[in-house]
Amino acid sequence: MSVVYMLEGEVAVITLDRPDRFNAIESSLSSGLVQALGRAGEEARAAILTGAGKAFCSGADLSSLLADYESEEGPDLAKLLDDVFHPAIEALLEARVPVIGALNGVAAGAGLGLALACDLRVMSETAFLTSAFTAIGLVPDSGTSWWLARHLGVSRAMELTLTNRRVGAEEARDMGLCVDVVPGERLLDRAREVAAGLADMVPDALVMTRRLVRDAAGSTLAEAMRAEREVQGRMGRTAQHREGVMAFFEKRKPDFRA
Repeated sequence: MSVVYMLEGEVAVITLDRPDRFNAIESSLSSGLVQALGRAGEEARAAILTGAGKAFCSGADLSSLLADYESEEGPDLAKLLDDVFHPAIEALLEARVPVIGALNGVAAGAGLGLALACDLRVMSETAFLTSAFTAIGLVPDSGTSWWLARHLGVSRAMELTLTNRRVGAEEARDMGLCVDVVPGERLLDRAREVAAGLADMVPDALVMTRRLVRDAAGSTLAEAMRAEREVQGRMGRTAQHREGVMAFFEKRKPDFRA
């Protein structure tokens, strides 16, 4: 099994489990991640994505493509993206619960794409990020060019994708790419703390906030306000919103689980 799923109360912990391959992505890992995120949407209120062993995710499993590289035509990487990589990224984008990436080690290439597709990230002190694509004659994929440009701006994204230099955990925090850096032995505990705080909120409100913020990066102010209006109109009629308002006036903690 390439992905391990555990439900800890209201938090799903999803572990990429190919430590011998540094959790490199191939079809079973991608499909396992898609299934695990779907399950988390049914059973949990928040999810954590992490890696087994020394790496979070080292990117594509090139060894699984060796026969294609030895053929005259070479691998069909466009089809590989459609069939394997994009479904995993899309599952993270459309997850019905917020996802915290607990980066225990390197997030490289498409593994960087997985990390950036999480809603929030916590990093081990020894973890690092790297694009890695141009070093093997490829261009960024799995959404990394889109994410980096939006998080960092074009100039900084250009630097990181052209040079493939390593971005350590502290620098990643300074750039706004992660919310906290902790010793490796504290990583999952810190991710659980973040997840528990989100689990106390309304999953639908968090998921819609995620969508609004992401879409706003490519929207005009007028478009963003129209989108906010449409979503707010629906959220304002929910029982959870009513409970939040009543708890505010009654000076108590809201119970969004009722």
